[in-house]
Amino acid sequence: MESKSALTQEQQLRLKLNPQQVRFGRLLEMSVPEFDEEIARVVDENPALEVSPDTAATDRDEEGTPFTETSDELMRADYRTEDDVPSYRTRDRWSYTAEFAPHEQADESAGDLEALTEQLSVLTLSERQREIATYIIGNLDENGYLLRSTSLLADDLSVATGDDVSTAEMDAALRIVQALDPPGIGARDLRECLLLQLDRMEPSATVDTARNILRNHYNAFVKKHYDFIRNRTNAKIDDIKAAIALLLRLNPKPGSLLTPAGVEERMRYITPDFIVETDPEGAVSVSLNGPVPRLELEHSFRLTDAPAAPAGSRRAAADAFIRARRDEAVEFMDMVRRRGETLLTVMEAIVRLQPDFFTTFDRSRLRPMVLRDIRDLTGLDLSVISRATAGKYVLTERGVFPLKMFFSEAVGDAGISVPQLEEELRRLIEHEDPATPLSDEELAAELNQCGLPVARRTVAKYRERMGFPVARLRVRHD
Repeated sequence: MESKSALTQEQQLRLKLNPQQVRFGRLLEMSVPEFDEEIARVVDENPALEVSPDTAATDRDEEGTPFTETSDELMRADYRTEDDVPSYRTRDRWSYTAEFAPHEQADESAGDLEALTEQLSVLTLSERQREIATYIIGNLDENGYLLRSTSLLADDLSVATGDDVSTAEMDAALRIVQALDPPGIGARDLRECLLLQLDRMEPSATVDTARNILRNHYNAFVKKHYDFIRNRTNAKIDDIKAAIALLLRLNPKPGSLLTPAGVEERMRYITPDFIVETDPEGAVSVSLNGPVPRLELEHSFRLTDAPAAPAGSRRAAADAFIRARRDEAVEFMDMVRRRGETLLTVMEAIVRLQPDFFTTFDRSRLRPMVLRDIRDLTGLDLSVISRATAGKYVLTERGVFPLKMFFSEAVGDAGISVPQLEEELRRLIEHEDPATPLSDEELAAELNQCGLPVARRTVAKYRERMGFPVARLRVRHD
């Protein structure tokens, strides 16, 4: 058996990133809270790094007197006494102790569960019924719907308690839950939710017609085939209009009524990464949101003129530890500095490329812009720009905007931006005659008259993306 060896040559293209580049990329992707947590973690783990006590930038008042109060001190000044200051205001943002301080977080699910279980407590139920009903309440989603079948819930509860629970018991407990307030809670789909609300209303011809539509012609109702409903029910058109108007007034998400005050606002809370301000003369300034901590080397880790210790001694090992931690600290401080400079460079480039928006705050004035435009202006790599804009927000005098809003490809050959097309399309649909909505072809013709030449299929694409249904489903008879 013969063996042969051959020498071959091939060309490969590879991209290698060193650990410093990977870490810097992660820092760029971080939002303000994540960046704060990362600094806290690094300062806590590296004894060579510390936050300068003079972190806050010094300003001056109108008379030239140094103004050194921090933002936290200004907010604490709003309280009459120290006892009125909440505990989270008394903790220094950049000081860390060995004592664990638990996060103060409200239980967002407590409000809806407690409201329903309190209603159960006043009903005359057996302990078993109360337990099953409470289990059902715990399986409701945020809209108040039960999306799992009662047979599966019965099996799960049987396994959890070790006691057999039948589907019939689960169905009976579900009827108890559905009798609670608000009406419609515990429904398994939208039709059942609306029917449960109709069952709580005073009997009338309109309620009966609405119930008949839901039970027998639900698909036609969803598709707004009102002529089909009228022909099948033999009801008068006025009665059908009154029944449909009643159905449209019902609440499709009864669970939203149980949301505790302030929870929705807390869930929507966004910390902007940039602040853009426009003065009366039209000059625009860009800054990072929040004070960036000034990091420095801890005193005992700074360079000294002491002679090198003999190899293998304890002092040599200590010197090696000090050098390693010091190098890590210097590297991290450089990354923090580069992160701030990179973010500011990218945001300033966006402002320069979108000047009309930052002076008028009109989304229709946004021009087509892609990452390559930022690269051509700044010289930064596309991957760096992508990381610097991902998940970032900017605070302006007209509100908070995501950076992704400023990026869009040109639509068609006329260089139309996506926000410009969407704003004009929204205006046309919102001002159309509700009795005879515009079709996609008519919308395309209107847009062409406004100087936005687009095809009908383009209109259909962006109409669907904006959440507007076809013309037939937009018909309203007021």
